[in-house]
Amino acid sequence: MRIANLASLVTVFLLGTVLVAQDDDKLLSGPLPGKFIPAPFECMNINGPATGRPRCLVCKFALSPAVLVFAKDPADTLSPFNWTSSSGGDDALNEFLKQLDEAMADFHEERGFSVGVIFLSSAARDSTNNVAETKSAEIIREAMNREKLTKRLSERAKNLKHVVIGYYLSEGPKGFDINPKAEQTVIYYERMKVLENWTYAPEQLDAKHIEAMVKRIRDTLPTKKKPAEVKG
Repeated sequence: MRIANLASLVTVFLLGTVLVAQDDDKLLSGPLPGKFIPAPFECMNINGPATGRPRCLVCKFALSPAVLVFAKDPADTLSPFNWTSSSGGDDALNEFLKQLDEAMADFHEERGFSVGVIFLSSAARDSTNNVAETKSAEIIREAMNREKLTKRLSERAKNLKHVVIGYYLSEGPKGFDINPKAEQTVIYYERMKVLENWTYAPEQLDAKHIEAMVKRIRDTLPTKKKPAEVKG
């Protein structure tokens, strides 16, 4: 009997160890729930009020409920000589952005809900973030890569009415601790405090994840107050 009990305890211990190991292996990226947005940062805006200019989306969204999506530029997985179109492997991301855009149509302005998608790309280098570069050929190449990046992201933004798209260097803004292994890092926050963090490895984001994220976001957004009835 004692041997059987001991064996059971060993089994439970091993299962617990496996579960802990699985948790430890979970891909983490960006500030976690309960933490605050680390700092403001400027990204180049592809659409919205600041089209073609750097602007801080964290500052723009202020204390309202907001979603920041840090997504790896699909073209970074392609040859540098084939940066003419986005990869076909990010259909799930496009669907997620579409559903966020629809949510903004329901909650935009009067309910103060905002969404920004920052594509992290090696093509984002320029004279402001790569001041050490002095070779004219490299500076010209950087400018051409940024032009291609802008064109790709502008095409993606055409179908979005409310979601703001921007781009930033591959490593992400300082203090955000974006994991280079993450394909998408989704941060949902309000009053600068992170409510949810969803992180996905390449090819992991799917319809099930999108449904769960959009439902969570919609369920927690404040509802519009109805005008008080005037009693005669």
